[in-house]
Amino acid sequence: MRPENESSGQRSFIEEARRRQIIAAAVEVLADEGYGRATLARIARQAGISKGVISYHFDGKDDLMRQVVIHLFVAGAEFMGPRLAEQHTATDILRTYIATNLEYIESERRFLGAMVEVVLNLRNPDGTPVFGPSDGEKEMLAPLAEILLGGQDSGEFSSDFDPMIMARLIRDAIDGAAGRAARDPDLDLDTHAEQMVRVFLAAVQPSPHEPSPLAPSEDTDD
Repeated sequence: MRPENESSGQRSFIEEARRRQIIAAAVEVLADEGYGRATLARIARQAGISKGVISYHFDGKDDLMRQVVIHLFVAGAEFMGPRLAEQHTATDILRTYIATNLEYIESERRFLGAMVEVVLNLRNPDGTPVFGPSDGEKEMLAPLAEILLGGQDSGEFSSDFDPMIMARLIRDAIDGAAGRAARDPDLDLDTHAEQMVRVFLAAVQPSPHEPSPLAPSEDTDD
């Protein structure tokens, strides 16, 4: 059992590396064996450690399975963050957001398959899914909605759409591609990314007759 006063901010580099090693082993077992056969014994064998080491770092299988899902999203943010930080316009940020999401999914197909196993099977004590369809949705959509709102404020994007609804549409398209990639190892995600970028950039562009919010008003006092 982990020390009670341990938090993610207090873990040493070695402890964090060990946790990542265990999570990586869990991903391999989940991807190869499925959720039902992903026992702590199998995961420990995959990692080349004892079950006791897993029990030191995680409070049982359920905790480890939760961390598999959380780690995928954290690693995704780490992957995308530097690329997004290099962009200077809302158009480029949105293009990069979509493209790097699909690029990350492509690079982590086995992790994605493991996450799907956990999301579909991990249950609360009352039998309800631990990860519901709307869990964390607002937190996930908020940064994307801010990108879209920033584009509207700068005049790059049309004002004729709701940023939160558009963010949900984009996110649904990305998550749909992720789900399909988990089922189809031959899915061409590069082509998906190219077409998704084209479709959504076209959707947010202002129409030729839409006035820019930065343009001077044509109404003048006589």
